[in-house]
Amino acid sequence: MYKTLAVLPPTLFLLLGMFATGATAQAPSEAERQQELLRIWYEIREGVAQNGDVDAKYDVGVANFVARGTAENHEKAANWFQRAADRGHAGAHYYLAYMYAAGVGRETDAAKSTEHYLRAAELGHADAQYLIGSRYANGDGLPRDGKEAAKWMSRAADRGVPGAQYYMGQLHELGQPGMRPDPLAAMGLYRAAARQGHVAAQNRLAELYLTGRGVGRDLEEAYLWFSIAENAERVEEVRRRMSRAQLAAANDRVQAHLAGLAR
Repeated sequence: MYKTLAVLPPTLFLLLGMFATGATAQAPSEAERQQELLRIWYEIREGVAQNGDVDAKYDVGVANFVARGTAENHEKAANWFQRAADRGHAGAHYYLAYMYAAGVGRETDAAKSTEHYLRAAELGHADAQYLIGSRYANGDGLPRDGKEAAKWMSRAADRGVPGAQYYMGQLHELGQPGMRPDPLAAMGLYRAAARQGHVAAQNRLAELYLTGRGVGRDLEEAYLWFSIAENAERVEEVRRRMSRAQLAAANDRVQAHLAGLAR
């Protein structure tokens, strides 16, 4: 039925609507309308994918993976992702990597999972770059290699991945082989990650403000970031060092931050 309706001329849709205005006609609910639109979207997108469009192949893969406009079918999703990956689609490689890792739609294969994650990273997928960096850092499925870890983490950090920004912040703060300590660069990276909700970065940023390492000592900033990180013990520690005026100003900043999140 839906395929037939999806290809009817607009004028015929109007005629059908005219015949459905009797007393027994019942308007579809908003949820039903949304589902119908998704089904039509899927049919159109699948047709575009069949004609070779690589982004459509990826979209159809995602739709089958999450049941968007069609029934959930992980094996079919994997097939579409493979077709998109064969055309160099980074997101498709990333999905396939997960599916091989988790045994979803494909037999579990750690080597193929790593292969697809690496290819996604090479094609610029930020989350894949972070994951590959983590694997090089930890020796998880790849040989432990600090230089390779830093290379991929740096790329992911440049793309705004908070975990990678925190990792690179640590490298800049502490210094690593081939990298001199740079507290100012570390502060910038910690701040970028902290603003995205990375709790470890929030705590480290607060700690640096508290000690004045790499930046001027600032109790209000330390209080602010420990508060945002919900580190009650350190908040209390900083509070005891502050004047009433400093504490009032810091609490105002915390409230302003919370109000901004609520909007």
